[in-house]
This record gives sequence, structure tokens and C-alpha cells, in this order.
Amino acid sequence: MRILLVQPRGSATLVGFNRLARPEPLALEILAAALPDHQLRILDLRLEDAPAALSHELATFQPQLVGVTGYTTDVPSAQELLREVKSLDPSIRTVVGGHHASLQPQDFNMPEADFVVIGEGEVTLPELVTALETGRDPREVLGVMYREGGRQVFVGPRPPLGQLDNSPVPNREVTSRYRSGYYLRFYQGAYTMESARGCPYRCNFCSVWRFYGGKCRLKKADTVVDQILAIHGDFVAFVDDNFLQNLPRAEAIYERLKGLGLKKRFWMQARSDSIVKRPDLIEKWASIGLTTVLMGLEAFRDDDLAKVNKSNSIATNEKAVQILHANNVDIWGAFLVDPQWTRPDFDALIQYVRNLKITFPQFTVLTPLPGTDLFRERVQDLITSNFANFDFLHSVLPTRMPLDEFYENMARLYGSTTLSLSDLRQKIRLGNIPTDQLRHLKGLMAELTNPKAYMAEG
Repeated sequence: MRILLVQPRGSATLVGFNRLARPEPLALEILAAALPDHQLRILDLRLEDAPAALSHELATFQPQLVGVTGYTTDVPSAQELLREVKSLDPSIRTVVGGHHASLQPQDFNMPEADFVVIGEGEVTLPELVTALETGRDPREVLGVMYREGGRQVFVGPRPPLGQLDNSPVPNREVTSRYRSGYYLRFYQGAYTMESARGCPYRCNFCSVWRFYGGKCRLKKADTVVDQILAIHGDFVAFVDDNFLQNLPRAEAIYERLKGLGLKKRFWMQARSDSIVKRPDLIEKWASIGLTTVLMGLEAFRDDDLAKVNKSNSIATNEKAVQILHANNVDIWGAFLVDPQWTRPDFDALIQYVRNLKITFPQFTVLTPLPGTDLFRERVQDLITSNFANFDFLHSVLPTRMPLDEFYENMARLYGSTTLSLSDLRQKIRLGNIPTDQLRHLKGLMAELTNPKAYMAEG
């Protein structure tokens, strides 16, 4: 079967998380690897002229199935894409999946969406493809939702993969033409890697633990190392919510990488309490190339951590910051901004970030993503139904300050805490930054510090 997997173009807002990071479409690369016996292409519309590129691909490749994924901010683009596919060729079957579609499938209850995959897709999608190819009724495939009589019908849940090691190694060849366009804030061409899924914690703003049913699964250390060795680039970013969730596994991975003498740089996400439990492990990873850790510090007051059910403390956060500084590991520190804040709250956060010397601060507006506890609690308070604005840099909840003043303070957060471009060039250790990346850095910093940029809607 000819299959086209599409990454939507995303939100059209001037600022937003999509401007801070454009990672490779790892989920689509995994699905591509799960369908080795089919003709398959990936179209990344974040790096293409969306309407023209889609029309060209449908005309030249003539796919029999088009699959679309995306997060909440991608929903409007994904809906538009599905409508475009069906308008150009109604015979093409369509399927949509991902976090948002799984947690709120009703947003794809539309004639143009034939199927929705609920949950993990690397087994469900191949089985659906086989059913469509062989004439088997696709309405019997577990994990699939289909439309009948204008309503959605769910076949039934598919059990998650028992062993995460069985998930196929991402097929990165199908996105090789886009490689230079992928970045994580300042790091161009980064290869992302999944070594675990899920999270055992219960933060009320997070959809990850909801998507994975509150369970955490990890690939074995040998599997992780083998997949690192298969990556051709020199920068690997672990996208697990907490790479240090299992400390013995993290140490086993380190030991094998050290023994191999591998020369790569590493970026990881980790909770501060895991770092504090094993500061020696940070020292070990730093010795083999760990450059940056993304920590969800979230707040500078313990009561604010409790409000979001973070199950952590400010004291632990600050101890983790000290450990990372001691090992010359850069801190990508993420903080939540409550829409109910006033100017003194912004002032206090600015001073806090400066005092901690956070290398790369990231400020995200507290956003009730569909599927989260926060969404259930605050859905009646939403001031917009446009999912393009659920990008963490626009408030979708009422603000206590006038909206323009709120965004002035968001811009002030970045303007008062972010290193200058010349300092960043030194800090991120990239030497001669490629022209395209330098242009992106300048544009991003100009937008993040411009209050008017935040006022633009998707």
C-alpha cells in the first residue's frame, strides 16, 4: 500500500512552543519503521509550502492512505489537512492519531477523518493497513475508532506494548531531506530518541501520564545504547519525561557508553528529585558529553508547586540546580506562569531565575490541555476554542491583568533573564552557528521579547 504520513504545519502564531523547538517527527518515523513492507513517505509541512506540497504529493505519489498526527496546537491544521485530502481525492482513506486525538477524539468527528487511532500506533496502524489491503473489516481492529452514521464508534482499547524494546527503531531515512530544519531551541540537527514512555507522577497540567495510563515503561540499557550507536549525528536528545526515572538503568547506559568511548553530546529531560538522589550520576554523564538538562522547575514557591500537584519542593529544585552548575551542565529551566499573576509575581520570578543563574529559561503559560486534570477542572473558564493558541505562550484562561499588560510581562520575563545572542553563542558551544540557525535565533529572541508578538492569534 502507498502510505503518506503527514506532520501538520502547526500553529501560525508568531510565538509559541513550535518556535522554540522543531524536532524531527519521531512518532511518524517509528510508524514508518513499523510498516517496512509498504511504499511510505513522510511529508513535514512545518518545512514545506503546505497547500502546494500536499497537492503535489497526492498527485505524484498517489497515496491510498494518509495518516496525520499532532499535538493540541496542531488540531486546526490537521483538520484543514484532512479536508484538503478528501477534497482532492475522496477515495483516499484517512487516519489520525497522537496525544490529542487519543485523549479528545471528538475533535476529529468529521466526515474527512475515516479512522482515529487511540493510544500507541506501532501495532494498531499496521493492523489497520492490513485490514484495508486484504478486505478485512477495519472495524474489528483494536485501538481504532471509526465513523458510522455521523458518530464515532470505538472498537475497543488495545493493550500497550508489553516490552518497549519491541517498538521499532525509527526510520530516519524518510525524513533525511528535512534534517537541517530540525532544532531544539538553539541546537540544530539534533536527533531525538525515546528510551521510555510515560510518567509515574500526576501533575495536573500534563497529558503524558494520562495518555500512557499512568504507567512508565523503559527500554533496556543495551537497547538504548544500540539505538544511540545507530544515530549518525553527534547530538542526541532524550525525549523521555525523566531520563533518570530508573537510576540504575541510567548508570548502566553511562557505563557502556563510556566503555565504547563514544563521542557525542547529550541533552535530557530530568526531574530535580532524581538528580538530587544521584549527583554522582550527573558527574558521570557530564564526563561523556551531557551538555544540557531540561528540568520542569515550574515554580519558585512551594504552594505553587502544590497547586499543580508536582510532588516536589523548591529546596530540591535548588539543590539540583547546584549539582548541574557544579558539573558545568547547562540548565534549560522551565517555569509555569499563572494567568492570575500580577506584576510583583513576574518581578519575583525574574529575580529568582537570575539568582539561580538558569542558562536557558523557558516560561510557559499554565495551559489546560485536553485530557488533563486541569482541563477537566477549568474547561468552563476557557476564553478561546482555537487550539492553535494552546501553545503555552498565549493564555487560554482569563488573566487578572489586562491581556496586553500580561503579555508585556511575558516579554519582560525573556528580556530580563535570557542571555544575549553573543553570550548564547559561547554558552551553547556551537562555534560557528549556521546562517539559517543564526537567523532563527535572532528572530526567536526578537519575538519572545516583543509584547505585540504574543497578541497575534493562530
